[in-house]
Amino acid sequence: MSKERIIKKQAREALRGNMTALIAGFLTITVALVAVYYIFVTPAVALSVVDPDTDAVADDKELLYMLLALGALALSMFVSPLVNGFLKLAADTAVEGRCEIADLFYYFSRPSLFFRTLAVNAVLISIFAIISLPVDLAALVLGNSVPEAVVVIVKVVWRLFAYIFFVHYPLAAYALDEKRPVHFYLFGCIGFSFRYSGALLRLIFSMFGWIALCFFVLPALYAVPYISVALMNSARWLFAMNQKI
Repeated sequence: MSKERIIKKQAREALRGNMTALIAGFLTITVALVAVYYIFVTPAVALSVVDPDTDAVADDKELLYMLLALGALALSMFVSPLVNGFLKLAADTAVEGRCEIADLFYYFSRPSLFFRTLAVNAVLISIFAIISLPVDLAALVLGNSVPEAVVVIVKVVWRLFAYIFFVHYPLAAYALDEKRPVHFYLFGCIGFSFRYSGALLRLIFSMFGWIALCFFVLPALYAVPYISVALMNSARWLFAMNQKI
């Protein structure tokens, strides 16, 4: 049996009795993100900052649009520890075989932990955005000279690799053990991420069917927790094999 099949089998076994908490966590994050979106969109439309049909910004309201966008970004960052909480649910499920829905809010439990989590998230998101920027700029420069389908595929693949090499393992390490120095999660996992990018890619490709189900609402309720636990299960074994990490 391949390593990927063993990891996925262990994930399915760990999910028994924990699926309800993971689904509730996933739904909570979804509701929070939708709420942030509408908190931004509602005043933008009500104040005629954005045309609801074309999404065009009114010429004389760019500043107001920027202020609303910054507010939405700040609110998104404020609720971002919920994502870390969901990853902690997946980590607890993979490691201990059980999780508690209360841990979704674990990173809000102490001010020091909350701001530490915000710092980790902010830097990782910034790194991801900076690495994603060249493809976005290239798409703007090339304009309509490249088919839109090609542009979308290149953007998705580029962002996937950015996530694999710079985001996935730091977030997994933080969910598994948040007590290390902050710089470890930001820079200490880069070499590890490159070394084990192949293992992560193989696992992702082996779950391609499950990932495709995430585009549909009801199947995603099972697929997202399963994929998250499988990825966390893989990460914890790889970390255990490397005592220096």
